[in-house]
Amino acid sequence: MEFKLDRAFSYHRMNENSLLIRVLHKDDVLDYRIETAKLISSHFKDQIILNHGLDDVLIIWHSRLLTTDLIDEVRSVLLNIELPAMVQLNRWKLPVYYDDQSQDIKAVSKQVGRSIKEVIDLHQQSVYRVNFIGFLPGFPYLEGLPDELSIPRKKIPSLKVKQGSVAIAAGNCGIYTQESPGGWYVLGNCPVPLYLKKRDQPFLLTVNDQVEFYKVDLHTFKRLEENADLLDINQFKNG
Repeated sequence: MEFKLDRAFSYHRMNENSLLIRVLHKDDVLDYRIETAKLISSHFKDQIILNHGLDDVLIIWHSRLLTTDLIDEVRSVLLNIELPAMVQLNRWKLPVYYDDQSQDIKAVSKQVGRSIKEVIDLHQQSVYRVNFIGFLPGFPYLEGLPDELSIPRKKIPSLKVKQGSVAIAAGNCGIYTQESPGGWYVLGNCPVPLYLKKRDQPFLLTVNDQVEFYKVDLHTFKRLEENADLLDINQFKNG
């Protein structure tokens, strides 16, 4: 049920210890969501778990009940929210090997009425933004997919999608951070690991990062894949 309404947010009681904050400023939804999470996390620290959606943030308290006073406390934290004038973005240029013989890319080509070359060109011409992280640890939902490549999810999901698979469905692009079942259409594979435990920051991408893809041949892909754990990720950053 909706509980209270502010100038930028609506608040929805989910159960006795969780509150959903929905962003109402659709033009700035991503910036508001990021700042909301920062402020709430800073205020409540280890008292809570935060989950991000497309236009909302879910707060789950470990040991506090969702009283009116607690909701007012949340509102007071957010009433004076200010968006940064300039967000410092990470910009990534990630290599992709597009397998033009795969069944998935052939299916995409048929559905959208474009040649396989046109599908690949359209995909790598766009600049994407990480909208949120989910589904798998570190799995980025990327907005910016050209309308020409907008297709629904597979009717029958694949039982095994390889780690690094760059896939599209329902207007989004994503990169599988580990092998998993999946219902998206795979266009290619990125040899740069998005999750590597030994890195200072194990997850490569964060919300609001920008991503571009560029095509590499099979020889280059295999060379990068074989040395994936040793790659200097800075060579793919802010380029």
